[in-house]
Amino acid sequence: MHRNHGFTLLEILLALFIFTLVAMITTSALHTAIRAQNDTQQNAKKLAELEIVFTFFSRDIEQAIDRPVTLPNGAIEDSFKGAPDSITFTHAGVANPGGQVLRSTLERVRYRLDKTNLIRETWESLDQTQDTQIQERILLKNVDDLAFQFLDKNGNFQTRWPPPTDADKTPLPKAVRVILTIHNSGNITQFYLTPS
Repeated sequence: MHRNHGFTLLEILLALFIFTLVAMITTSALHTAIRAQNDTQQNAKKLAELEIVFTFFSRDIEQAIDRPVTLPNGAIEDSFKGAPDSITFTHAGVANPGGQVLRSTLERVRYRLDKTNLIRETWESLDQTQDTQIQERILLKNVDDLAFQFLDKNGNFQTRWPPPTDADKTPLPKAVRVILTIHNSGNITQFYLTPS
């Protein structure tokens, strides 16, 4: 007489329990890996955005020149104006390959904070009229604070440029320190030399 041997109910329940444990561990590990990948991608995106911002700062500040501009009301504005939370200046280095476009290689630019957005503004011409248009570009979002400091000829940092006590009225600071406070990331400080 032959008897068929099968699994008992207890063996089936034990196998299901082990399978469930393995599935839970695997699922948890998969969720952790996906979360880590998302965090890595978000951090890489933030770093890429910061790299673009600091490339703009570097390119503009390191090519600043002494070229005052005329405002729409006819007043003359200094070539470099710095405040604790914004800078406005003229810089060289605007591309004009082969001189094909009838425009200057100089540009007037301003960096400022608008709520939590770091804004870069440029004017379509250096000397402005009532019709001169300003182009705005958001360089970075989620910025809690933006601060500038300006190195004078004596090696001291000033919060405004030109400094009120500068007897020589040097048109450009020797260097500019940029301090960005990024939401949930802390302070980032960069230091840029000017052509002066």
